[in-house]
Amino acid sequence: MKQLSFYKKNGLNTDQEVFNYFMETMITTNRTWEYFINWDKVFSGADKYRNELMILNSLCESRFPEEELKSLLKKTPDVIKVFPLLLAVRDESISLLDSSSLSHFKFYDYDFNKTPSTEKEIDFFVKFFKKSGLKNLIKSKKITNIYDYVIGVEAGLDSNGRKNRGGTIMESLVKKMLEDIYNLDDSNFTDQGTPKKVKELWDIDLPVDKTSRRGDFIVNKNNKIYWIETNFYSAGGSKLKSTAGEYKALYNYFKQKNVQFIWITDGGGWKSAESAIEETFIATDYIFNLKMIQDKILDEVFSLN
Repeated sequence: MKQLSFYKKNGLNTDQEVFNYFMETMITTNRTWEYFINWDKVFSGADKYRNELMILNSLCESRFPEEELKSLLKKTPDVIKVFPLLLAVRDESISLLDSSSLSHFKFYDYDFNKTPSTEKEIDFFVKFFKKSGLKNLIKSKKITNIYDYVIGVEAGLDSNGRKNRGGTIMESLVKKMLEDIYNLDDSNFTDQGTPKKVKELWDIDLPVDKTSRRGDFIVNKNNKIYWIETNFYSAGGSKLKSTAGEYKALYNYFKQKNVQFIWITDGGGWKSAESAIEETFIATDYIFNLKMIQDKILDEVFSLN
């Protein structure tokens, strides 16, 4: 661990005191208002099929939705493309196993981009409507507007992206700090940096251990390159230990190549993997949390090298 005057100013005189400060000043959540649902994506997903969904609304008003669907498919067969979405599925084709007979399995392949044109093909998709439970849903009268129902489906599907949004939010927070606190701009830093990007921006050859390596941020201060990785862990798990080990190895690699490696991480998840991150914290130069970045610790780092 590299000693910094920042630590002395905060009364931290030993490696252990610095590490304790790092752990104690971690935040418990990085959830912002944008974390819960990406509403633009939700409405965009529903609007993509607005016409088809409005056509299917007639099923909600029918006493005989199965017969009504047959009639609709003869007039506007492409409404089948929304069937998977009605079941909260993104796939455009679905393979199914019919296990009603244990002595003889049946398999069905549905391609919802292929519009039915014959009576047999129409019946095939009506069977899907019936067997998948969509008929019972419509017949129950629990929904009165299929477009509104799909907005709910899209919101549910979007909630699956919260784990990825947590990482994206962390990157956004760090990017805003680099811009607003450290006054970095397009001339001296880039996000999702690659050796090719560094070469194009600053005519510097950046060595990496594998060609697919991409840094969350790469900063160029006086032709000195800083490779920055960010992540946030709100919960523990075995991944944290392997992450700490991976970044320790990455630090050692970049040190040999004269590239400064900075790891910005935070979150209560590290409480359950304290020994793993402590080992990496002591063995590397720069591991910081958001509070430390907020308090301008990088000003000193950038001035040292």
